[in-house]
Amino acid sequence: MNRVPFFFLFLFDSAIQTLPRALCGRRAGRCFAALLPWLCCHTLLAETTVNVSNLQELREAVRDDEQTIIMAPGRYSLDDLPEDARDIACSGSGNTIDLSGVHVTVPVGSTRRGYITISGDRNVFRGGSFEDVYPSGLEKVTDFSAYNQNRSTLASGLRGGAVLSVTGDENTVADIHLTIRGSFPYGYGSMYGIGADNVFGLDKRCGILVKGKRNTIDGCNLLHRAFGHGIYIQPPADETVVKNCLVEGTMRPSKDLYLETDPRDLPVRSNYTIPTKTRNRGRNRNRQQAFREGPPIPKDTMIPLCEDGIRVYTHGGSVTVENCTVKKMRGGIRLYLASHATVKNCTAIDCGHTNFNMPRRGQVVGSSGNFAYGPLSDFRLSRSNQDLELTILPSPHRVGPHNLADVLGNNHNIVFHRTPGPLDTDLRPIVVTGEGSTIRNETEYPIVLEATASGNTIVSFGPVTDHGDSNKVSNIPQDQLDAPASASQ
Repeated sequence: MNRVPFFFLFLFDSAIQTLPRALCGRRAGRCFAALLPWLCCHTLLAETTVNVSNLQELREAVRDDEQTIIMAPGRYSLDDLPEDARDIACSGSGNTIDLSGVHVTVPVGSTRRGYITISGDRNVFRGGSFEDVYPSGLEKVTDFSAYNQNRSTLASGLRGGAVLSVTGDENTVADIHLTIRGSFPYGYGSMYGIGADNVFGLDKRCGILVKGKRNTIDGCNLLHRAFGHGIYIQPPADETVVKNCLVEGTMRPSKDLYLETDPRDLPVRSNYTIPTKTRNRGRNRNRQQAFREGPPIPKDTMIPLCEDGIRVYTHGGSVTVENCTVKKMRGGIRLYLASHATVKNCTAIDCGHTNFNMPRRGQVVGSSGNFAYGPLSDFRLSRSNQDLELTILPSPHRVGPHNLADVLGNNHNIVFHRTPGPLDTDLRPIVVTGEGSTIRNETEYPIVLEATASGNTIVSFGPVTDHGDSNKVSNIPQDQLDAPASASQ
């Protein structure tokens, strides 16, 4: 495709013949030797804009390199493509793919795999929205009993895959809107298993998967209405940047599971317990597997119906997350398995298991979160040496018995800011179990130093209870509190 056309050679020959004689000979040769690459470059650049008007043309164009591909604005459906070709596989490199004004609907069940893959390098995939839609027109699941009994047309996932995968290097995915629907089971979070040991079969649908190096996810908006991760990062990824993104899931009161009474309903089949172990792993995805009953389903918590908002897996490399918001996911910004992680000016609220957690030497700056349905941070795996600045947001709608934060690990430097307004009266504790941390608590919430806590330095406005050893505790008078450095809502 990127070849010098014949008319350029004609123009080149004509230009030679019109030169003044004084430029002929060796001097003319040098002149045109210098001019030829410039002319070729500009001719080629003029050729690289490719306009496409349907998904088949887009699918073909993204295989080539060094183009600007512009799709005509409008509404399209993935099932316009043949059944065995319902994907946009961007295997070319150096492309700018502009989907501004493009809306693609993806009927749930019309494909069993992710439908956007960027395997080339140095691409910009920009604009457009992709929406999973149910054939019935259903937009929001409220009858989870009926939903999960209809796996063929409603609760149909992608075998755990992501809608959009980035496997190449140095790509940018920008300003994409994803509405993610369709998974089994849906409505129970991870209660019935998230891997091979699932109880009733599992068919997840995730948002964006990053597996390449030095990729950027910028300005993307994910409305998550399926069981699966929002933006997640797996090896051999490294130096990933996620910025200006919104990931929003949904929650469900755990007591509502007791309203499901049909013998086919999953809570009934599990005898309203959380299974602790499966014994069979049969291949039939619709066959109930044997399980051992666990504790009763609680009636006083909120269940996140999705997995994590922004998540890194083991060997997923380093990641920077900036100016992002995560709401109502299982985990908010969950980076504890990264090799290194920096979080700047982010908000994570109303997440079910935790709003933040970081790896060893992880850094959080100017960020905020609440503790409505899970702790602000759970310091997963006791990762140490974290440097955290977090504003604690009010959580008047809080549900469940969790602490405000569980500070595990050692040698942290932590600052907790508060937001302006009346002091909270329902005081959840910040519980510290490790050693050698410095914590400045500018909030009214109490700090509890457990018996294992030693050698910590605590400066706190809220009360401090010290059950540990060799901890240094001092108070902050109310009139000495500074306004929060960053209290984004």
